[in-house]
Amino acid sequence: METVATRIHESGLQLTRQRDAFLTRTWEAGEAFFVETRDAGRQLVGAVQTEAKRWRKFATQRTSQLRTEAQAALSLPAFERSLLSQVDGTLRTLDARVRARLAQLEDKPRKQRKTESRKHASRARKSKHALPALAA
Repeated sequence: METVATRIHESGLQLTRQRDAFLTRTWEAGEAFFVETRDAGRQLVGAVQTEAKRWRKFATQRTSQLRTEAQAALSLPAFERSLLSQVDGTLRTLDARVRARLAQLEDKPRKQRKTESRKHASRARKSKHALPALAA
């Protein structure tokens, strides 16, 4: 049978082995974590650099495109085209209003004034036939 001292000694040895195993595993896990973190950081830096290059390329292309569009929009023919389009729209609007007003005037029947007597109305009708027609 074991003695108490032997059992304490064996327990001490067992705890020392477990401590060493724990420290070794912890050290290895820390080292693996460090390596993985370093590699992930490098990948992140590479991804950020790649995205920055893509944005730089996009900005350069977009600037060039906007410059070309601005030059085209500010050219004399483009300005003239824009101005003439606006004048054309204004003239079309005025033409439509004039035609509508003329149609309105042609459709209105002429009413006799209530203040006129029948005698004056018959004179007006008689004299109306006597006047020469106006050219339209």
